[in-house]
Amino acid sequence: MDDFKLATLQLDTIAGEVAHNVHKAMNWAKEAFEQGARFVFFHEGLTADYTSNPMKYGRQLDSSEVNGFHVLAKKYEGYVALGLNEVWQGRPYISMVWLGPEGIVGVYRKSYLWPNEQQMDLEEFNKFLHDYVPHEQGYRLERSVIGAGGGTKVIEVGGLRIGCLICADGGHFASWETFEKDPPDLIFWQNNRGNVTGQDRQPQEKARALKTPMVLTNRVGFSHCYFQLGGSAILADDGTLIAQANEEGREEMIWADYSQLRR
Repeated sequence: MDDFKLATLQLDTIAGEVAHNVHKAMNWAKEAFEQGARFVFFHEGLTADYTSNPMKYGRQLDSSEVNGFHVLAKKYEGYVALGLNEVWQGRPYISMVWLGPEGIVGVYRKSYLWPNEQQMDLEEFNKFLHDYVPHEQGYRLERSVIGAGGGTKVIEVGGLRIGCLICADGGHFASWETFEKDPPDLIFWQNNRGNVTGQDRQPQEKARALKTPMVLTNRVGFSHCYFQLGGSAILADDGTLIAQANEEGREEMIWADYSQLRR
């Protein structure tokens, strides 16, 4: 495969303001494509973030919002990984939707929802529920509210086999077993949390252990009461940091050539 450019974006979006968020992201995607990107990566839940009514603010795959990214991908002959707050089969999901010139290439739905059993046992989860006040905690209860996908998977996108996982998925052992059994060319890890790298060495360790490059996205700015710092990153297959966005909560686009990611 010829070399090509990856563009990774961290944006400040507004909970529930779907039209605003999509409009902003499409302008950034256009800029990335015009600067030569073949793949454009966005953060988890870009379209609506966390809300009190995920059904109201979710969008179906045949929505105008999703189609807008298809139009861009077709015009520039590239690929977009959209963080979609999705409604599918009558339930809300947190989804990664891949769009290319031909339309929707693949969909991955977040499977190990926050807080999953690898992050909280039943006693801890019950305490979490007892103390949970939705607006004070940014509506971040996923388990029992959001629909769960069928497990992490590898999707072929533009000739590249991409392993897909979303935020809390990364804290569950089963997510990584998928990529051990079916090694991808690249792992894409969407996030919507405080700082995607920071002091956490897990991404570098996983990239090195799986011998697989990794792209990590994160949002910036306020998600209700939480201020997200960003730290989006692109890692080589030995865990080397190739590019990293700021960790001060500012919007930014970072770049890498795919050839840089194979050591």
